Amino acid sequence: MKMNRYRIAVALVIALVTIGAFGFYIIFRIPNLECISDSCVMEIRSERESQDPFQQTGIKLSNTLTWSIACRLKRLEFIKPGRYKFLPGMSNRDVINVFRSGGESTVTIRIDDITNPEALAGRLGHYLLHDSAYFHKAFTDDSLLSVFGTDQLLLATIIRPNTYEFYWNMTAESFLKRMKIENDKFWTQERTQACESMQLSKTDAIILASIVKAETAALSEAPRIAGLYLNRLRIGMPLQSDPTAIFGRQAKTQRVYLSDIQSDNPYNTYRFQGLPPGPINFPEASYIDAVLKPEVHSYIYMCAEPGGTGRHRFAKTLQEHERNRRLYVDWLDSAGIR
Repeated sequence: MKMNRYRIAVALVIALVTIGAFGFYIIFRIPNLECISDSCVMEIRSERESQDPFQQTGIKLSNTLTWSIACRLKRLEFIKPGRYKFLPGMSNRDVINVFRSGGESTVTIRIDDITNPEALAGRLGHYLLHDSAYFHKAFTDDSLLSVFGTDQLLLATIIRPNTYEFYWNMTAESFLKRMKIENDKFWTQERTQACESMQLSKTDAIILASIVKAETAALSEAPRIAGLYLNRLRIGMPLQSDPTAIFGRQAKTQRVYLSDIQSDNPYNTYRFQGLPPGPINFPEASYIDAVLKPEVHSYIYMCAEPGGTGRHRFAKTLQEHERNRRLYVDWLDSAGIR
């Protein structure tokens, strides 16, 4: 009799262990996550969204009951706003571990073709947790920018266009710190010595590089344009750069008008001699290197090439330049470009 009771007890224990193990497997180990779209990324921007994260399009659970039980057993009571990356077929345990990671997955962002802090803020706000208004406020806060050795006018001097990996919930301070580090790494001893030999500051080199970038769509002619502007600076001739004259103007056209070159805009290098007060865009390393290693020549004039090629014709005399300019203006008129 006692042996029968013992066997029954053992059988019950085995049954309970088996049921428990099977229940554990169902709740924690069986695949439960489905990615409907190609991307299996969840971005939680607020506490409200964290209450029911699987309402987002593209990710769903096969079994919501086991998910609820797993959350209670694992005491997952709050999901921190962040960017979470999942893999199709993850179990409840795997998903909970991802949520507990804090949502600090990274985002790849290309910073290029940016002309002002507003555009930079817009680029970051499009991909990251914080919106463009948040970043723009930081980029116009001189007290914050001063910590990183810059201000609103010179923000572009510490930001080198490139492809970067950022944490999705990155703050503006973290972004500026990262950019300062990247810029310091850019200024190698060789580049620093090149600046010194040309009697240019690093800021001056970047400002000039931004003008060169704005002038040409052909990187191959950047060293020639850099040499031309350095020639003008050397002889005390105004830079007379069209992109600086129209910098900040709302209407973006290919033509420069008399009102542009006569304006009191401090960036107007027709009216004001020397370099403008700050960069007019965010120049890549290649344009800065074009300034640091310019083509040596005697050109002091250039004019856009007819046909919209993005290239230029260069001249050593005003007479030759006027011929080039007339050809370009005639092309603009014939093409109906205003």
